[in-house]
Amino acid sequence: MRVWVFKINTKRGWEFDEYFRSRARCACEMGDEGWIRSASSLRLLREEVKRGDLFLCYEVDRKQVVGVARAASDGRDVGLGSLIDFCPPRASVRLRNPLTRKPDLDHILAFSPHRGRGTVQKIDPDEFRRLRRLMLQKNPEQRETLKRLFQEE
Repeated sequence: MRVWVFKINTKRGWEFDEYFRSRARCACEMGDEGWIRSASSLRLLREEVKRGDLFLCYEVDRKQVVGVARAASDGRDVGLGSLIDFCPPRASVRLRNPLTRKPDLDHILAFSPHRGRGTVQKIDPDEFRRLRRLMLQKNPEQRETLKRLFQEE
């Protein structure tokens, strides 16, 4: 299982709460070629993202990780509709206490300008260990749900 960040800008008219509050009981389409244009993000989706991978849901303009979801499909190539599907919202976690850019996300390359500006970025295993610990510390009432999501495959 790999861990990724999926970045959106809510000023473009969509926010992750639309996904987390949805009553959909099936996988949810996330992003198409009109939404995701970065060559590096398209390559990662096409070549590396697999069903079961974890996604941290990051709102760029608000500078916070608002939730965690699992990929319900492998990443797909342009021209095939949605480039990735997320698990049904009830199988994801909307963090009651989001991780903020400063100080929580400091020193995590995927959230820094050094890694680029693509929609999809890889989270290194050592970085995820730190993020996982922070999510559990900041959201003790969601601890068991988060642990289950982190362990599923």
